[in-house]
Formats: sequence, C-alpha cells, structure tokens
Amino acid sequence: MAAEKKISTITTESLDNSQELLQNSWEYYKLKLFYHTSEISISFIKYCMLGIFAIMAAVFLSIGLSIYIGEGVNSSSLGYAIVGCIYILLGLALIPFRGIIEKAIVRKLSKTLLRDE
Repeated sequence: MAAEKKISTITTESLDNSQELLQNSWEYYKLKLFYHTSEISISFIKYCMLGIFAIMAAVFLSIGLSIYIGEGVNSSSLGYAIVGCIYILLGLALIPFRGIIEKAIVRKLSKTLLRDE
C-alpha cells in the first residue's frame, strides 16, 4: 500500500511539474514572440522614416538637377526628361543585383528573427 501511495505521489508531482513546465514554456515563447515582433516593428518604422526622408531628398535634388539641366539646354521639360532617363538607367542597372539585394534582406531578417536572447 505504501508503494502505491508513493507511486501515486510521484505521478501527481510529475504531472504538476509537467504542467508547470508547459506553462513556463508558453510564457517564455509569448515573451520571445513579443520581443521579436516589437523589434521588427521598430526596425520597420525606423527604416520607413529613413526611406521617407531619403525619398524627399531625392525628389528635391531631382527637381534641382532638372532645373539646372533645363537652364543649360534652354528647355525645362528637356531637363526633367533627362533626369527621368537617368533614373530609368539607374533602375535598369540595379536589375542584375536584385538577387544580392533580396539575399541581404533575408539575411538581415533571419538574424533578427532567429537570434536567441
């Protein structure tokens, strides 16, 4: 009878420990998910703000360059067309590097998501 009681006690303790482990694991993974989600959100907002300012700078620099070129060729519309062509050429020059750019983005995201802290 004592052995049955001891086994029953051990079984109950094991079940309690297992439930506690599951609860603690669940809490740990919730915290880890929150940490990674907040880190990604902060990075996203930071890069979006940086991108907005970079785009604004590029627009103003493009307008200035277009006006400057337009004055040089005595046609403002031709100045804008030349700057537009420059952007088209830059876009075409980046096409061969899109795989490298994609890999860099995936590498950065994987470092952020898969890092254990």
